[in-house]
Amino acid sequence: MPDVTIVGGGPAGTLTARLLASSGRDVTVLEEHREAGEPIHCAGVVSPSLMEKFGVRPEILTTISAADVLLPDGTVIKTAKRMPYALIIDRGDFDRKLADRAETAGATIKYGAHYKSHAITDKKVTVDTNIGQFSSEILVGADGQNSIIAPSMGNNQVKYYLRGMQVDLKYRSDEEEKMILRLGNEIAPGFFSWQIPLGDTTRFGLAVAAQYGTPKQYLDRLLENLGLGDKERLKTYTGKIPMGGRRTTYSDRLLLIGDAAGQIKPVSGGGLYPISLAAPALKDTVDRAFSSRTFDGTVLSLYERSWRRAMGKSLSRGIWLRNYYDRLSDDALNEFGHLFSRPDIEDALSEIDIDDPGSVIKPILKKPGVKSAVFKAYLRSRK
Repeated sequence: MPDVTIVGGGPAGTLTARLLASSGRDVTVLEEHREAGEPIHCAGVVSPSLMEKFGVRPEILTTISAADVLLPDGTVIKTAKRMPYALIIDRGDFDRKLADRAETAGATIKYGAHYKSHAITDKKVTVDTNIGQFSSEILVGADGQNSIIAPSMGNNQVKYYLRGMQVDLKYRSDEEEKMILRLGNEIAPGFFSWQIPLGDTTRFGLAVAAQYGTPKQYLDRLLENLGLGDKERLKTYTGKIPMGGRRTTYSDRLLLIGDAAGQIKPVSGGGLYPISLAAPALKDTVDRAFSSRTFDGTVLSLYERSWRRAMGKSLSRGIWLRNYYDRLSDDALNEFGHLFSRPDIEDALSEIDIDDPGSVIKPILKKPGVKSAVFKAYLRSRK
């Protein structure tokens, strides 16, 4: 009987499979789609250091050397001066290379395998699919934003979802290495929009909380306001971002990882960085479980403690920023945001880490007048 069955062949599933297989585990990955890398939901914005954590070199579509944030009143905040600030990768190529590396390490990937249900006993866990049953000692739920496995653990829903949409337009940006983020309730209530140059094309996208409407209506309006409503749409992508985390990511013989676990950066909604920290924690926990031949929650609980400890302050800082941002009205956001055009604060922002944007909180709060402005903006909030 195989050691581990993983449902989901995205980055969370294949990185986990590679790490487990490399340590000698017999691993089977069940992926519902016919090939790796489809469909694409992510904007493809990553840090250079993150690619080192995943150990693959996907095709780089462009390099971002700077990023501007536009406040609701049009004020521009400069947030990066380092080179490179971020890489825009081909996510399909990234996913395929991760899958290839997992198979090279010894994992088996079954494509076209649709999860139906699973059953856990004191002897094993069995997954039922359209291509047969798969039994193993441990099941890993890496089945993404619409996870079916996670709710099977009881009261384990995410707090809420953001719905996102992005399009690749036949339009060349004036500044080919600058990413633009736009804030405000008229742009993307509950989140923000992004503009990413890709040579002869430009990727525009945004996400919104469900209670505010559909992302399509906001994206269509944004493009119209930018004078780009008539540009050819070469590709369209849609998806959901699970926000607020899940109550638990483990139970007897069962672990969750990635979007299925609600392991999302609270500020940007990105999932790759948390995966890069959670997968090694999962591998170490599985090793301990096999060492003791104990697969219940008492041993597997180590996983949740480990991945939360690995994310550390980046998670708590991100949650603080997300909760603060969600409370701000546009007027309060403008008032607070104007501080960030100060030269001393722009210097602090130039050191921002896209994997942990909350890391700039402490140095910025030490600047004169910032703490009082934060408090005043919060009190003025009408959201």
